[in-house]
Amino acid sequence: MPPIACLTLDLEPDHAGRAAFVYEAWRPDRLDALMDLLAEFQAPLSAFVVGRSLEQQPEGIARLRGRGVDFHLHSYSHDLAEPDSASELDTGMRAFAAAFGERPIGYRAPEGRISEGGLARLAERHFLFDSSVFPSAWPHPRYLRYPRTAYSASPSNLLEIPIATAGRARLLVTLSFIKLLGFPLYRRLIQKGRVPEPLIFDMHLHDLFVLPAFDQLPAFLKVAYSRNRAEGFALLRATLGLLRDSGYLFATMTSAARSLDQKLPRC
Repeated sequence: MPPIACLTLDLEPDHAGRAAFVYEAWRPDRLDALMDLLAEFQAPLSAFVVGRSLEQQPEGIARLRGRGVDFHLHSYSHDLAEPDSASELDTGMRAFAAAFGERPIGYRAPEGRISEGGLARLAERHFLFDSSVFPSAWPHPRYLRYPRTAYSASPSNLLEIPIATAGRARLLVTLSFIKLLGFPLYRRLIQKGRVPEPLIFDMHLHDLFVLPAFDQLPAFLKVAYSRNRAEGFALLRATLGLLRDSGYLFATMTSAARSLDQKLPRC
């Protein structure tokens, strides 16, 4: 079987949690440009969407839904102080159900800030999977203790599908970090098979577009995001080509999670 890669988008206001809630990146032409690029590579998109955005941007959601996007929940308000609270989950689930007529089966906490309590709350609410864990030194060195491959999170028994990391240094395989550290480094690591499967690739709309909200960021983030600032689309295209040429099969998070759910042992 070929290795699986899932392209995921944290679908939120521009630089959410770090800037005022605005939606310059959600312009129809910008959403269409992303979906057209993915269509060239026959790569489906899985979006972890903020619940409040479902309420505030119904036209954008309908546009993406019409392109076959696989939707999951990304909290209600993208509050970095409450990334997985009961309130954020319950309000987000109501917004999701109102938008799609069904409950979400997948979750990603803002900036990957999931807690053991949050995992338990997800299990209590019958989520199939979580994909919050960045098993890397970011956002905190404690995340290095997490597995790099999918696992059953005890005691909640929830399926956790971590964001992909590459090499011994556990470099995050995200568009933000590819822009920061450079594509040649990731090309070498992926070609050498230094990435666990399934490869969960993450990105944001602000990785693709130069947006006014950039000016509201803290200084350290401005420095990080300034690297290859206008090269998001070119680097995404290069990454898609690399994954295709390396033999990866593109899949949605829903299909990957259902397959893993059948394979992984439960406590």
